Amino acid sequence: MAVVVSLMRSWATLTSNEIYISSLIATAMPYLRIVVALIILWSMSGITKPRMMTAYLSGINVAFYTWVYLGPMFHGAATLPMEGSSSSWSNSGNVVGHTRREVEGTQVALVLMSFFALCVGCALGSLLPRPFSGLNAGLGLTLLVTCFVPALEEWFVVAGPAIGLVCAIFAGRFNSILALLLSNIVTLGGLVYVTAIPKALLYLQTVALSYNPSGPAVQLDPHYLSLAWVVTCALTAGAIVYRDQAILRNFQGYSSIDGSVAGLTSDDETFKPNTSTTPKPVYTQPTPKNADSFNMFNPANLPPRLSEYANMVYSACEDLGNFFGFQDSSVRNQAEHLLILLSNNRRYMNSHILPPALQPPSPIHALHAKVFSNYMKWCRYQGVSPNFSKLSPTSSGGMTAPPNVASRVVDLVLFFCVWGEACNIRHMPECLWFLYHKMMEEYALGGESQRSLYAGHYLDFVVTPIVNILSANMKSKVDHVNKRNYDDFNEFFWSRDCLQYRYSVDDPSERDIEDFAGVTAPMPGEGCKPITEGMLAAPKTFLEKRSWLRGVMAMSRIVEWHIVTFYLLSVLAFSHDLVWGWVYTLKVASGVFWLFNSLAICWGLLEVWSSYPGIHLSGTAIFGSVFVLVARFLILVYQTLYLTWTFGPGKGSYLGIEADATFWWWQYVWLSLLCMTPYILESLTNLFPVVTTMLFTSRNDYIQTFLNILFPISRLYTGKEMHESFGHTAVYVFFWATLIAWKLFFSYVFEVYSMVLPTIQLTDDYANFPDQSLLKMSLLLVLRWLPQFIVYCIDMSIWYAVWQAFAGTSVGFSDHLGDIRSIKDIRNSFGRAPEHFCAKMLSPDAGSRRGSSGSILASDGNSMEHLDSRKQSLSNPNLAEGQSLLGNDPHKLQGYVNRLLDVRIQKWVMFSTVWNEVIDHFREEDLISNLERDYMKFSRFDGFSQAIYLPVFQTAGVVEESLALLERPGDDDEHASDDTLFAPICNHVTMRTAVSEVWELGCYVLLKLLGPVHNDDAVYIMNYVLKWVESGTVCDHVKITQMRGVVQSLIQLVGVLSKGVSRRKPAASRRSTGKPKARKEPSGPPARGIRRAISANSLASAEALESTRPALAEDVVIIDALRDSTRDKFRALINSIKGMMNASNPESKDVMDRLTFALSMENGFFWDDAYASDALDDFARSGIVKSVLTKLKGLVACHPDEVEPKSKEARRRLTFFVNSLFMDMPNAPSIHDMFSWNVLTPYYKESVTLSKGE
Repeated sequence: MAVVVSLMRSWATLTSNEIYISSLIATAMPYLRIVVALIILWSMSGITKPRMMTAYLSGINVAFYTWVYLGPMFHGAATLPMEGSSSSWSNSGNVVGHTRREVEGTQVALVLMSFFALCVGCALGSLLPRPFSGLNAGLGLTLLVTCFVPALEEWFVVAGPAIGLVCAIFAGRFNSILALLLSNIVTLGGLVYVTAIPKALLYLQTVALSYNPSGPAVQLDPHYLSLAWVVTCALTAGAIVYRDQAILRNFQGYSSIDGSVAGLTSDDETFKPNTSTTPKPVYTQPTPKNADSFNMFNPANLPPRLSEYANMVYSACEDLGNFFGFQDSSVRNQAEHLLILLSNNRRYMNSHILPPALQPPSPIHALHAKVFSNYMKWCRYQGVSPNFSKLSPTSSGGMTAPPNVASRVVDLVLFFCVWGEACNIRHMPECLWFLYHKMMEEYALGGESQRSLYAGHYLDFVVTPIVNILSANMKSKVDHVNKRNYDDFNEFFWSRDCLQYRYSVDDPSERDIEDFAGVTAPMPGEGCKPITEGMLAAPKTFLEKRSWLRGVMAMSRIVEWHIVTFYLLSVLAFSHDLVWGWVYTLKVASGVFWLFNSLAICWGLLEVWSSYPGIHLSGTAIFGSVFVLVARFLILVYQTLYLTWTFGPGKGSYLGIEADATFWWWQYVWLSLLCMTPYILESLTNLFPVVTTMLFTSRNDYIQTFLNILFPISRLYTGKEMHESFGHTAVYVFFWATLIAWKLFFSYVFEVYSMVLPTIQLTDDYANFPDQSLLKMSLLLVLRWLPQFIVYCIDMSIWYAVWQAFAGTSVGFSDHLGDIRSIKDIRNSFGRAPEHFCAKMLSPDAGSRRGSSGSILASDGNSMEHLDSRKQSLSNPNLAEGQSLLGNDPHKLQGYVNRLLDVRIQKWVMFSTVWNEVIDHFREEDLISNLERDYMKFSRFDGFSQAIYLPVFQTAGVVEESLALLERPGDDDEHASDDTLFAPICNHVTMRTAVSEVWELGCYVLLKLLGPVHNDDAVYIMNYVLKWVESGTVCDHVKITQMRGVVQSLIQLVGVLSKGVSRRKPAASRRSTGKPKARKEPSGPPARGIRRAISANSLASAEALESTRPALAEDVVIIDALRDSTRDKFRALINSIKGMMNASNPESKDVMDRLTFALSMENGFFWDDAYASDALDDFARSGIVKSVLTKLKGLVACHPDEVEPKSKEARRRLTFFVNSLFMDMPNAPSIHDMFSWNVLTPYYKESVTLSKGE
């Protein structure tokens, strides 16, 4: 109050009407004091929460004594005189002649220390309410008595703490409410007394110090001031009784967590449901199930892999079900569940999964270790030995297995039976382990007693009471900060307090003694309270307070970093402009240690605030918080003193030591290093995250005590085993180091350095003119620097966004994010897609990943295997569909399947299946048309040489590109060889595949169209072409420059067929006899001499037929427009092929003769109308022919833009799908690592999240 008065007076001197304002303040001040005192009295006397009241009173006391005893240590300049005196503190040292600036500076330091003392005192009072209520009462009574007995003033320094300690012990062990009432009356009365009466604070300082700090100039009336305190205490007592009259009727102690007394409510406002802990049985035996109905398998007829363990499992289920009263249906369900899990765990007995040295002895051992791994951690944390069944050979019942195996089966059965009926208790895993731990303990002691409880006993006396408590809390309408959820109850089962309760509400002492006739020792849980009582009394472990302080606490490290670095940048900027030496600059910069310590105290205070009042803290955690707060506050006090003396005037004597400023600065440095130790240790552990995990997970008592003291919040840290590798940490540190370096440089140049000159100008007036106010200068500096500091804090997020963009770009390049951005990119990367698909989406033990890495596109098109398969497919193309390659021989069928699913093409087959599913899904959503779907999908044709054919969108336009490459002018095209001319096509995978598909599909269409009459001639010609390809003599037999004409003719033919066949209606019966006239020509490739003779005879026959043809007439004229147009286009194609042949080559001449003969056959496709119409009818009836025509048309006649999907959404999805295959993401895990899918056990639906309104 004295400081407020002093500052108000200083401000009043700056107004224009100085005399008027000064007189107004002097007149109103007494009334203002009284009003403020009454407000304080009325508001604080109505506080009924003991912990809160103790915190306030403790803060007042600690702040008062800090103000009193630190004043002299600031060498007489801590505060201005209370009532106009200008003298300094007496007996405070031999430093005199301080300037007014030094006095004001030390006064600000003292006010700041008093404020920290107030906050620390409140925190200590909330952490230790009982002892501090007695301590406050003892100190207040001692000071009050000393006011009336001046002779005791010299002994107050000793007597006050001693009496306070005695009262603290009394309050802690006997009657805390009496100590709290005395503390309220004396301390609150003293606060009202100091507020209302002038000179009261100075008088109390005089009593506590045993001398008048203001000197003889200020006269005090001790009798009047002492009586005034007694009067205010009486008024305080009357106000307390008036506000709550019931408080006088009860002087029993109160509990700091859940206790309450008359007139005082508990600080813990956690919802306590009114739920009975001893419910009546509600289980009703269900209607017996049909004897022929089972869960999944008939227990009397199990599969071989399940029946192996059925005897042990069913025997244990029957025993445990009777002993604990599990439901029969649940036991059957979990028995089957366990059998399937054991069967699934047989995979660990395979040497392909685990090496023999690491294999468990049996699937039972493997499952037991996996299921109870968390239970072992829980027991280790609780400091107890795990309870596992230990069957002897004589007590294994009907089990024929060894005791160690049978014991593990019993453990598994008990846990799954507990889990099966756990309902929503499954949300609390540690509660399940508690139930198992206690139940196995009881079973181990009384398992041989043959106890039999009714089915449903476990549900009635174990599950239902616990679920009732959970349900009452979850359905409560109170705010979430006042009700416990699943996590709070689960934390209760992490504490050792839960082990003091029994698992069931059924008292073991009330059971029939015959159930345990052979047991002489007390049963487990006998004499203990049921677990439901422990859950009702369990404290809330996490308190989420809604306040902006929660955000500050969550971002404490960020706030601390900005404050510290802003200070250092400011020191650097001032040292540059004011030309400080490096020694002085270092001294000023060392103030950062003071900032670190003061901010650490602030974060510690916020931690206490966040846990007040409902969170239960262990004794070690409370001691840790108290130790940290007290130690850091004492260090902060001495840091402040040392800094004040460091920048004080010259050489002086402080604390009885005469030394210069450098000495005190070094004392400040050594003391600061002590409080910086936690920061140094934390920084080192952050660089090596594994060390952090080792420390947090260590069960060493000394390490845990150290953590609770230095890092109290670590007791609630749950992710203690989650840490990154050193490599990731190094990348993370590099990212932030570069970001921080740039941010500091930018902020120094544009935010901090620009404020140096205005600051110097503002402080220059205050330093050089005596009538300048410190308050005014401070306010102006805050207004100047606050916007810069806000920008300094905000621009961190801006630079982070920029650096994140840089980092994201680098990660995108390294992880191949966005490599596929368009359909063109999909085409370019399509050949690599199956490899990536199998690597990312298929597990390592899938068949496609255990063979060759070759793909269908990378296969050699000139290999003998493919050539033979093509010859075989073309030798009899007019057989029934599906028999051209397979026939009716089952061995031949199996050989074809094996060849089809060779490891080289398995990846393409699996990828094509997924790709077609994606395209079909697009069509179902109407994103693409039917034609676009056909162009986008892989094609599969039964009986063809390849398992799959590339989508049209991938090969469209490739034939045109191949023709352009062949027509490209070269140096010596006339003498070019096949290897040179076709090298660009053969080296390009997609081109080679497209040309191969055009050849095979085109040959199939032509052969099917020509029919059996022309089959031998067509096969004859095609075999010749394959022979030229194999021998590399295509250029010798064919004019490459004329190939475009052939392709154009083929395009026209395919266009006519694809348009007409889809609309053609086949005739009901065939119109041709199907019997070709006899011919003398052989069906296979003849010798050269015979080939010439046959060609001559063919030409002679053609001329004879041509001369006699007009004389022939058909009885029936068949009008067929498609047939006529197809013939015209087919003749044009054949003529183009004849024009492409090299007539000077004998083999080419032979091909030309064959083509001429085919055109002249009167019973063939070109002259027999009925035969041609029937061939087109066969086309129209065949579904595979239509698909081949669509595929062939896309290959030779479509431009790439024509086959792309028009929908933007389809393009986006397709691009995203292919792009995801090329991302650098983890490969698919092994199938053996997949969790088992066995039994779905439902649980009751509850809302465990905040509602929309909340």
